[in-house]
Amino acid sequence: MVITEKCMMCSKQYVSVTILIMAIASLMQACTYDVVPAPEDCSDPPVIQLISVEDASCGVASGAIQVQASAGEAPYVFRINGEGANAEGKFNNLKAGNYSVTVADNKGCTHTLEVQVNNQDGLNVTVETTEAACGTAEGSIRIHAEGGEEPYQFKLDQQAFQSSSTFAQLLPGSYEITAQDANGCEVVQSVQLSSGVAFEQVEAIIKTNCAVSNCHDGTTSPDFRQQEVIRQKAERIGDRTGNKTMPPSSSGKKLSDEEIAHIACWVGDGAPAENSQ
Repeated sequence: MVITEKCMMCSKQYVSVTILIMAIASLMQACTYDVVPAPEDCSDPPVIQLISVEDASCGVASGAIQVQASAGEAPYVFRINGEGANAEGKFNNLKAGNYSVTVADNKGCTHTLEVQVNNQDGLNVTVETTEAACGTAEGSIRIHAEGGEEPYQFKLDQQAFQSSSTFAQLLPGSYEITAQDANGCEVVQSVQLSSGVAFEQVEAIIKTNCAVSNCHDGTTSPDFRQQEVIRQKAERIGDRTGNKTMPPSSSGKKLSDEEIAHIACWVGDGAPAENSQ
């Protein structure tokens, strides 16, 4: 009799644990989320000012950029092309080309400035671009070269050099262009072709389909009702909508292939905050 009662108690405990596990699994399927701190107030972001640019000699990493920051909340950290963190805002040993200099203040708020380092005595270029619509190869890059010794040659990424300075039928994305003169003097630049997808489009998709009852609506973190949170979590949003785990099936919401593509294109553009159309 004692054995039977113990077995019944074990059976009840097993059933209780099973029900608990199923309930937890159901909640996880309903709305997965990341635990993140509340976003900082970046209504007064830092601002970069360009102090000086020292041009480089052809083929030599002898250029330099000096910047400083104001506003925001000190102390500041400066980076060039996402690297070389320092507090002085001084970057040396640079070849001719374009650079993205970013400052982050004590709250993590950022501002980016594009700076061009030219060749002192050789080839220099400017770039003209045409946007590539989301999912289509309609973009183009045209390189305008001057200085140095003609004839010039041009290449895109790791392709072979060509005499034409125009590259067409390009998808949205990041490209590296190289221009070379007859003396072998080169200029390398990074070029971003935008898809033209506006943040407002992505914001509407996320708020309508993902910031729903009991899921990213302020009851769980992150809160996708807030523009700053959507921008901060851009990569995560792109991954989860791309593999169709957001919004969860239990929400009754489903993104169209076009909506998923628009989010992917916006993330690929670097998740710009402003309407790019």
